[in-house]
Amino acid sequence: MAETTHAGPCWTPTSEEEKQLVRRELDAMLASHPFRGSKRYPALLKHVVEATLDGRPASLKERTLGVEVFGRHPDYDTNADPVVRFSAGEVRKRIAQFYHENGHTSVVRIELPLGSYVPEFILQPAAAAESPAAPRDPALPASQARSRRRGLLAILLGTGALGAIVAIAAVFLRPSPPPVRALDGFWAPFLRQPGEVLISVGLSHPRSLAPEPPDASFLDNIKVPYHHVTMSTAIAMAHLAGILQEHGRGYEIKDAIETSLPDIRSRPLILIGATNNDWTMRLVGSLRYRFVIDGTLVQIRDSRDPGNRNWLIDVSKPFSSVPSDYAIVARFHDPTTEGPVIVVAGIGPYGTEAASEFVELPRYFDQVLRRLPPGWQNRNIEMVLRSDVIDSKPGPPVLLATDVW
Repeated sequence: MAETTHAGPCWTPTSEEEKQLVRRELDAMLASHPFRGSKRYPALLKHVVEATLDGRPASLKERTLGVEVFGRHPDYDTNADPVVRFSAGEVRKRIAQFYHENGHTSVVRIELPLGSYVPEFILQPAAAAESPAAPRDPALPASQARSRRRGLLAILLGTGALGAIVAIAAVFLRPSPPPVRALDGFWAPFLRQPGEVLISVGLSHPRSLAPEPPDASFLDNIKVPYHHVTMSTAIAMAHLAGILQEHGRGYEIKDAIETSLPDIRSRPLILIGATNNDWTMRLVGSLRYRFVIDGTLVQIRDSRDPGNRNWLIDVSKPFSSVPSDYAIVARFHDPTTEGPVIVVAGIGPYGTEAASEFVELPRYFDQVLRRLPPGWQNRNIEMVLRSDVIDSKPGPPVLLATDVW
């Protein structure tokens, strides 16, 4: 990941010309690879930058952003729905990736400090001296972008023609047509279904895998059910809720232990988590790839190759010590619920988080294209993923197997 050392002190633009420098950098950032595959993260970054330029940094609070950017109700529970916190974390990662890929030639650098939703602007004098007014093409490496700016400047100075200026401006300012993405083919059949989407989330303390307490009646004596999720599950929940929000779909989030059959009948259903979500275990149990519990070992088993024991974890060990986690992503029509189901479930929490990124980011989902037959978009599909765990964080999802029927 790119280093994030500031090139200079924080800077407050005051004139309209200075603010336009920031907006040009923002436009280049939003058009770049790290941001253009999402609607949610660009929306948050654009909102906080514009609010700061307008002199409203005090308005950039979590609840306010949840309401103004993500359409949440004014009294929503920020702990149960951490969409702002996790989206801000994703924005920070994408900013770092942007500057890593595009070098340090920007006139103004935009940062979103940890623990704050107020962006900082850093004026970089060395870069400003080069060509402050020339927009940067985010698709070009920094060296090529500089060469292209100099060539365009030579054309303008040599011709002095208004037509040349307009033509070259059009090259930079004309928006690219949105690409047709494989990820859209995954979500489109699900999102076409009517009704509010139910997201059923597995809790972090499933009874089926809880260690036997000294007093066998311990769990039965607890009158209030667990309502805790792991950080990775919360991130997955925020990713999936954000996708639905981007497409204008209403949704309800429920604990898996409180989800009943009437809740899931005849409406789109998203299941998060595996061994901590009985509905996942039940509905995936009829598919080719399924979760199997054998003592402390949890495995994703291929019913056509039951001897394959590569995709398993010993859950008696801390998940942070496991080198790789495995997950199932599936989209299918289920006869029990009489509706479409999407499963995003890892054996452990890291697999669940990685699977949520797989169904959110085109650069990950595109791995599946070469494995799919024509017309897969309107058929049932199931995939097995691996995520290597590095420093207690999930690595990028890697596609291992697919099934289409």
